[in-house]
Amino acid sequence: MRFEIKDKVVPNLDSSKDLELIEDIKSNSLIPPSNKGLLIKGNNLDVMVSLLNEYKGKIDLIYIDPPYLTGLDFKTKDGNFAYTDKFTLDDYLQFIYERIYVMHLLLKDTGSIYVHVDYRTSPYIRLILDEILGESNFRNEIIWCYSGPSNTKDYFSRKHDSIFFYAKTKYTQFNIQRIPHKSGLHGRGGLGFKTSNSNVSLDELENKGKILEDWWFDITPVGRLKNELLGYPTQKPEALLERIIKASSNEGDLVADFFCGSGTTLAVAQKLNRDWVGVDMGEESIKTIKDRMVNLDSNFQIKELK
Repeated sequence: MRFEIKDKVVPNLDSSKDLELIEDIKSNSLIPPSNKGLLIKGNNLDVMVSLLNEYKGKIDLIYIDPPYLTGLDFKTKDGNFAYTDKFTLDDYLQFIYERIYVMHLLLKDTGSIYVHVDYRTSPYIRLILDEILGESNFRNEIIWCYSGPSNTKDYFSRKHDSIFFYAKTKYTQFNIQRIPHKSGLHGRGGLGFKTSNSNVSLDELENKGKILEDWWFDITPVGRLKNELLGYPTQKPEALLERIIKASSNEGDLVADFFCGSGTTLAVAQKLNRDWVGVDMGEESIKTIKDRMVNLDSNFQIKELK
């Protein structure tokens, strides 16, 4: 069944504003990193419209983790305001529609977008992505499964997120990802035996690993990773972004996150030698990301909408 979104209002693409340089931060390394970053403070819709002048059709990968319609305000571990997630449904749909509309313009023809959602927002965002990027460019609904304590009494414990993966066109780049075989192969016929339809030994298959499915059970939530915790709400683990960035970009490509929060996307892009652009309007977010990227000895600029 085909659905169409009615009364949609596209953003004004002629409202571009200038970006003012706030800081130009240089690596202290004797051999500085070859990639570069750009961190922008401001309303992400206004920022993205302004970026069209330079980046239209140039971004290889976009990952976003937008608000989930929780009706809450979020704070850092120190009690400082981080961001609000209070919307009416109509306002939320317009908010998401306008932003994905511009992201589509920023993507390369070979580019991809990953949108992180939960049970509250997944049906709405899936329809918006179908509308803007096209149903034929849907690639996966990735299910990220995790576990943890729960006090639910009248429904199953909600312990997964969805990540919608869409391509810009049928020519999108994609790098197959592999993980170890969970139960091993050596019990299925013995060490070094040949498979029935291949000249590849079980040893070789074991070492190569299996092609990753669209349900991910092996990535630990950041709340249990003390070496990554920054005290910023809704922070995602680096392993999650590493998998996405490796799958849909290569070294030297440009990765963007327009709801960049604690900066996990940017940090992983830096470690994997990708150029990166991050946008957030929160003071706490910009401070957290600046400290994080300085600790990674990055070359990056901080700009702000005038």
